[in-house]
Amino acid sequence: MSVDQPLKSVGELDRTTYLGGSDVAAIMGLGATYRDVQQPPYSVWLKKVGEFTEIMDPDTKLFLNRRKRWEGPIIEMLREEFSAEIVATNKRYVDAVHPFLAAEIDFEWKDPAGLIQNGEIKTVYPMAFGEKFGWGAEGTADIPVHYAAQVMHGMGITGASVCIVAAMVGIDSMVFYRVERDEETIAAMRAECFRFWHECVLPKIPPPPQTVIDLKGLMLRFRGRPCEIDQIIYDKLRALDSTRATLAQLKEKEENLAFEVGDYVVKAWRLADQTQGEDATLLFSGHPVASWKKQAGAFLDQKRLKIEKPEIISEFTKRHIYRVLRLTKSKS
Repeated sequence: MSVDQPLKSVGELDRTTYLGGSDVAAIMGLGATYRDVQQPPYSVWLKKVGEFTEIMDPDTKLFLNRRKRWEGPIIEMLREEFSAEIVATNKRYVDAVHPFLAAEIDFEWKDPAGLIQNGEIKTVYPMAFGEKFGWGAEGTADIPVHYAAQVMHGMGITGASVCIVAAMVGIDSMVFYRVERDEETIAAMRAECFRFWHECVLPKIPPPPQTVIDLKGLMLRFRGRPCEIDQIIYDKLRALDSTRATLAQLKEKEENLAFEVGDYVVKAWRLADQTQGEDATLLFSGHPVASWKKQAGAFLDQKRLKIEKPEIISEFTKRHIYRVLRLTKSKS
């Protein structure tokens, strides 16, 4: 898009009325879209048809509030470190062809030809930055794939030919990436979004499940009834039973091994000088291989709370219905 003919922006939108960049990443099966928690298409569908209302827990609310407060300082840092002129921030646009597609662009900048291009800001924990997490060398297009989908979605709506991704790593390091427009990718994404919206959202038909969690939610939409299974599914059922038994055995083995190691350490500590500090490092041939250090924790005493403050338990208890797969034990 050009400076002379800017795309018309819109105000706040009801998220059930459109598909945004994070929704598109989930619809395409690319996962991590919200606080790095993987969300399948079924979760997006539930939100769009109004069958899922997200209740924000205190930790999530704190996280979002902190990120909101950081927007101003990050933009200021961006203006100092980014060479091009920034002409707008935090504008939301609706697609000119498909009004059920929308995107919020973190910042927009003017390229040497006078065209307005997209910009995206990502805050990244230092421990979650690097090739292992999808972040490549600065200046490249190597960003996590779900962010790449969000970027392409935004360019598909605004018409931008490039998007600069500014990754704010920690509190004092800003790393820039450059993602070029890919028409084939954008076309494929838009086609999938069109299909999802018209075949799933509008008629309220859920998309095929991709996870066990999807299945559990989907199965609640049906009344239970006997179901005859074939030999292939029966064999999978027996394999599931065997896997569960193996996991139980491994859990027991884990606990036994942990006890044996801990028992050895406790006996060794009893013989040691009790005036020493808290360095609970386990050594093998003089080299550290593990540790058994103290750490603080807290838990809610639900039993006491239920007795002394039952009204609180009643107010904040969320009940849910779910199906459990249990194998019938053979009488033989």
